This record gives sequence, C-alpha cells and structure tokens, in this order.
Amino acid sequence: MNRYTAMLSFATISALYGANGVFELGKIDVNASSQTTYNSSVKIIDSQEMKDQERKTIVEALDLLPGATIQNFGARNEQMIMIRGFDVKHAPLFIDGIPVAVPYDGYVDFSRFTTFDLSQIEVSKGLTSPLLGANTFAGAINLVTKKPSKSLEGEAGVGLFSGDGKTGYLNIGSNQGKYYIQASASETKRDTYPLSDDFVVKNPINEDGGNRNNAYAKDNKINFKIGYTPNDTDEYALNYIRQNADKGVPPDQAADLSKRGFWQWKYWDKESLYFLSKTDFGNWYLKNRLFNDTFKNSLAIYTDNTYSTYSYGGIGNPSWYDEYTRGGSVETGVKISDANTLKMALHYKIDNHKEGGQNQTAVYDMKDRVGSLGIEDSHAFSDTLKLTLGASYDKEKIDTAQNTNYGSPEAYYNDALGTSPNTTTGYSTTLAFDNGDTSSFDPIIKLDGKIDDTLSWYGGIAGKSRIPSIKDRYSFKFKTFVPNPDLDAEKTINYEIGGTKTFGNASISGAVFYADVSDYIQSAYIPLWYKSGSTYTQQQQLQNVGKVTQKGLELSAFYVPMESITLEGSYTYLDMSNEIDASQKITDVPKHKFIATIYYKPIENLTWLNTYEYNSKRYASIGTTGTSPNVKNVYDTTGSISVWNTKVIFDVTQNISLDLGINNVMDKNYYYSYGFPEAGRMYYGDIRYTF
Repeated sequence: MNRYTAMLSFATISALYGANGVFELGKIDVNASSQTTYNSSVKIIDSQEMKDQERKTIVEALDLLPGATIQNFGARNEQMIMIRGFDVKHAPLFIDGIPVAVPYDGYVDFSRFTTFDLSQIEVSKGLTSPLLGANTFAGAINLVTKKPSKSLEGEAGVGLFSGDGKTGYLNIGSNQGKYYIQASASETKRDTYPLSDDFVVKNPINEDGGNRNNAYAKDNKINFKIGYTPNDTDEYALNYIRQNADKGVPPDQAADLSKRGFWQWKYWDKESLYFLSKTDFGNWYLKNRLFNDTFKNSLAIYTDNTYSTYSYGGIGNPSWYDEYTRGGSVETGVKISDANTLKMALHYKIDNHKEGGQNQTAVYDMKDRVGSLGIEDSHAFSDTLKLTLGASYDKEKIDTAQNTNYGSPEAYYNDALGTSPNTTTGYSTTLAFDNGDTSSFDPIIKLDGKIDDTLSWYGGIAGKSRIPSIKDRYSFKFKTFVPNPDLDAEKTINYEIGGTKTFGNASISGAVFYADVSDYIQSAYIPLWYKSGSTYTQQQQLQNVGKVTQKGLELSAFYVPMESITLEGSYTYLDMSNEIDASQKITDVPKHKFIATIYYKPIENLTWLNTYEYNSKRYASIGTTGTSPNVKNVYDTTGSISVWNTKVIFDVTQNISLDLGINNVMDKNYYYSYGFPEAGRMYYGDIRYTF
C-alpha cells in the first residue's frame, strides 16, 4: 500500500485516535467514546496532502474540501473560505482550539496563514458541537499545529515561484518523553504575480497587463511550543506565534474609473500566546485554554498609482487598528456509565478595538464581551448506534462603543432631498453609542450509526446563531451606512444526513443538508442622506431583515484502480435563496464546484499529480440603481472557473524531495471577485529535507 492508497484511511484514523506529529491537545473534535465507531461530519486535511497538493496557505488547502469555496475581498486584498455559502463570521477560524478573528469585524485574512507549521486542518460543517463556543453558525475551521514524536525530527524547505516569489521554512522538534519542544519559522514573499495572456486591459490607470500592479506581499511567521506530559493521559503546553506581513492591494479592474483604489497595508501583524492543558482523573477530565491574541495593522490610501501622496490630505491616513482578544475556556467530561458521557464547556473572551490615524489626535475605543456555555451528552445504545444531545447559550455585551464621527463638522444628515431638507446632526454630537447586547440558545440532536464494517452514517438537526460584530453595529463604512446598536443575532436551523461506504479499494462519502436562516443581517436603504458639499449620499443600515434558505449536496470519492494510480475527487451542489426579495442575490457562492486529482506513480520515487477544479459562476454586487425608496443592487457574474494544475514529486533520497509544478496550466483568466483577476500560469519549484 503506497501513501496515496492509505490517504483516506489515514485521515479517518487520525480524526479518531491521532497520528504522529499531530498536536492532540489542539484538536477540537476528539471522539472520547470507544463504544461506537461512528462517521463524523468533521473532515481532515493532513500535512502530507497539503505538501503534495502544493497548498502553502490555508485558503489553498481548504479549497480541496467539498462545501468550501474561496472568497476574495479584492478591495482589501484579503482571502477567506466560505463554508456552504457562509463566511468566516459564520464559520470561525481556530488555531489549536483558540478562536482567531479581528475583534472589530470578525474577519481575518486567511491568505496570511501558511501551512508549514500545521499537522492537519479540521473542518466541521452544519452539526458543529455546542462545546466550541459562539458563532459556529455554519461550522468551524481549526488549524492544528505540529508536535514532535521523536527525540529529534524536523523538516526544511526552500522554493521559488512566478512573480519573483521566494519561500523558506524550518520545523524542528524534540520529544523527550515527559517534555517536548517544537519550533517553526517561515517566510514567503513575492513582488507580483503574472496575469493571464487572456486578460483584457480595461483600465490602464489601474492595470496595464503583464504582471499585476501593486501585488507585492511578504509574510513571516514563527511558532514556538513547549509541552509537559507527566503521564500517558495528561498534557500541558505553552505556545507562542508571531506573524508579520505587509502587502499591496491590486486595484479594481472595473471599467468605471470611479471605482479605482490605491491601497497598501503598511503592516499586518498578529501575536498569540496561549496555554492548553488536559488533566485526566479516571472517569472524568478537565481541559483548559487561556489565550491572548493581538492584531495590529495600518492601511494607507493614495491618490494615484504612483503611491506617493496620501488621500484626504494625510489627515487620518494612514489609519491604524490596534486590537486584542483575551479569554479562555474550561471543558470537562464525565463518564457516567460505560455507555454515557456528559461534557460541558464554558467560554469567555473580551474583544477590544482601537483605531486612529496619522495627524489625528482622536483615538476611538470599542469593547465587547462574549460568553458561551455548552453541554453535550452522548449515549451509546450499542457498538453501532450513538445519540448525542446538546445545547449552548451564547451572550454578548457591549462595554464601550465610541462614535468615530463625533465632532466632525460634516457629520450631519438630511431626512429628505430637496432645496430645504430637515437636518439631523445627531452623529456629530454623540460621543458614544448605546451599548447593545444579544443572546441566543442553540440546541442540537445527532445520531451516529454503523450498518457494518463498510457502511456508516449520521444525521441530525442543530440550531445555530451568529452574534453581530462591533463593525456590524457601529461602522459608518466611509459615510455610507448609519450604525444600528440594536442588531440581534442571526439564527439558523441546520438539517443534515450523511454517510460513508467503502468498497475494498474505493470509498465514497456524502452529505445532504438544508438550512433555514432567519434574522439574517442585510443592508437596507433608509430615508437619510449624508451631505458633503453639494453631494448627497443615501444611507444604508444593517438590519435583521433577511430570510435565507440553503440546500445542498456534497460527495467525495476515492479509488485505487491499480497500485500506480490513485483517483480522488469531490462535488458540491449549493443553492441559496433570499426568501424576502429574490432580486437581492446571494453573492460569492457558486452553485456547482468540482475538484479531482489523479496521482500517478510510474516508479517508486516519482509521483505525478494532476488536479482539475471547476466553479460555476457566482454573483457579485457591482453598484446600485433606482432612487429611494426603490434602490436596488446591480449584479454581474464572475463567470465560471476552470483550472488545471500539474506537479511532479521526485524523491531524490529517503530524506530529500524535489517538487516542480505549474498552476493554471492553461493560463485561464478568471475571477473570484468582480474586477480583481487571479493569477495566470504560475511556475514553481521546491526542495525539502526531512530528518
């Protein structure tokens, strides 16, 4: 059996019992019940697959999974992953079980997170455990770091790629039985990336073709972990991660010149310190997580493509954010009987956001607190059937919300258009907003079963919610939105059934799901206009006015027709509808996604991979039309995406591997975000040394 033949079984086994190099303490979905072999809705991407598929960022890695699609915030040069059509605010990111998000808006740039120091990625969808904390509306994504299993082990690699790109990394660790040390360091940088030869120049001020303008990026990361394992069941670990980045923002390619933007992130820095522990007391255990996460970034906006003169006269520009999130969680599990286990988890965190700008004396401060209490009871009726019941209660309380328009001489609104409108000045005279709060109760019921050794299944119903972010409540969004402190939580009921069937050298798994979403947060035009000079801009406001339905199907297959060939692939069908107003489209969600890989191993030390990915068209909002009260969004589509990648892996020795590959072999011109073209044909080469 070669490494590709074993790939699917390895993922299943590691999900349940762990594998060498996996930091078990950092996992969020470990099945503690030994009575039932069950099929979980949690999917695993292991480090070997990430390396083989040349997935250097978590965006690229997660794109391998059914139900996961890339979301590109082109205007900010940020990439995220949507889980079944919902963004990271609805399917949060964790590192070793620690929640990761910018406190202000709940987002985080996935493309800044490299995979060199990861052992695996866990993805839970739909029926996510209530023990994970708040906002697992559509699922959860957990990055599990490495842990050494030998007295000395490591890996080093360097690489080159198109766009004058360079990458290098080093992982080294030592496990001495009762203690271990793991250290990682990496750097990736590029000057640009090549555009497809099919790219058509529409706006030469923003992009003249060839290499993408203002597309530079540089990322550095270090990760240091020290752990203590006094016995076979207990573990205590302290982990420190620091990331530093800076990047350009390639301008919008829309034909409308008014949409151009000349932005650069001067710095994008993140620092994390967290402590994890697990103590076993026989029939019960105690797990603790304590963390302190800081985010610092600065955005500069320029007047033109020379990137030499700040907009707005340099007042408040560059702007800066200085944020932290601090908190912890306690989880305990009690084995009530051989068939029954009861678990509880308590989460609490404080999110703080500060912002300011150059030549600007005012510093604005916002803070909220989020708590969650979860309970989960699992009862194994037999070796082939398990019932899980659970619920969580989530609560958010705003402590501070200062008005970023306070004292602004222009910060007033008019309640009508015309020669003598009534003037509303409230947002220039209010120092702080009302402190909103919200709460939610979310139950879950789930069955896991096994027909025989080749067929397992699961099904369940879960109520989930998503608490609005500070930005959702209080942002003016460049004087186009009016804040809404009274936003409530979004709510959904997720229904899902799925299963896995193996056929000797083949396996197929699938899931059918449906979600009924209410109180969905959407923008609505309101009868207020912001006046700047002689220009009036009608305002929008985020409100709980949306009702969305989601239905879909996911299929994954794995087949080894002969020793030298392995085939794997997945298909996703996803249909999302706005039930209140069908003319308001759900954006960034392709209805069909298909990805397949052929592994061909003609000789023992040579592997040839070919991967094909298809995404159907997706809608993008490109502007508005009409006048109040009949203002409507205008949409366009990005077109379908059809991309081939190829790669050769040559194992020079048992410890040295050489990779050569081409992404987007056919040099297709395609978009995830309207107006922001992705890379054309990309060449790369890597060499790795493992010891």
